[in-house]
Amino acid sequence: MNKRGYIAIAVIVLLAAAAVAYFGFLRQPAGPSASTKGKILVALDAGHGGKDPGATSGDYTEKAINFAIVKKIQSLLASDPQIRTITTRSVDVFVPLEERIRIAQDGGASIYVSVHVNSFTQSDVSGVETWVDTTRKDSDPSWTLAAMLQDALSLSTGARNRGIRTQESYLQRTSMPAVTVEVGYITNPSERTQLLDGLYQDKIAAGVVTGIRQFLAWRVTNPPASSATPATTPTKATAPSTTKTTTPATSTTKTTPTSAKPKP
Repeated sequence: MNKRGYIAIAVIVLLAAAAVAYFGFLRQPAGPSASTKGKILVALDAGHGGKDPGATSGDYTEKAINFAIVKKIQSLLASDPQIRTITTRSVDVFVPLEERIRIAQDGGASIYVSVHVNSFTQSDVSGVETWVDTTRKDSDPSWTLAAMLQDALSLSTGARNRGIRTQESYLQRTSMPAVTVEVGYITNPSERTQLLDGLYQDKIAAGVVTGIRQFLAWRVTNPPASSATPATTPTKATAPSTTKTTTPATSTTKTTPTSAKPKP
């Protein structure tokens, strides 16, 4: 074998080793160190990523906004002595939904919060909303987590409160309380400008952190084994679509759309 052949083999070996290291890092959440034992683990999911841009408007992508906000949330929670975080992606990479759940489950997360940006065909639609999987029972603490996040997020941003929504989603595969927060509409020019602004992202992050802390405090007196129904659980309803085209709500009470096709 000539020199060129040996070089080619060496390059292949290095690329294979790099691939193993990368995917090994992605699939193996670090176990708790001595300094993190006893802390509550919160899983933070920046929706979309890599080849999946999510909602778009011009050159702006949902995946980038989601990632920026999750990093801010993680930074705020880092100062909390009772909480540690795990993220489903730490770079701009595509992570399958099943893998996101696995990362949170294997890591031992107590709650799962997925951050997304919304979109609609009409540019005047705006506001924040929180989603819970439709398979969750009324007594499931995901509803309480959603209510606390929705109220805190609406208050911190001053955005229109579109309420709690429900539809079938991959979050049904989690064994922990899990929600998706839609922090605004990238298709609304005014709200898009806000979503791209670092200071407004700080407000979003602060609202999410407040909601998380309120839920964890509530959880102390309402542990998983408790049979009590969450006091803040809203009345359950369903949405007829799996898209992000939803009927607006003006509070955290879930409402059922009156038409077959949901409208803003």
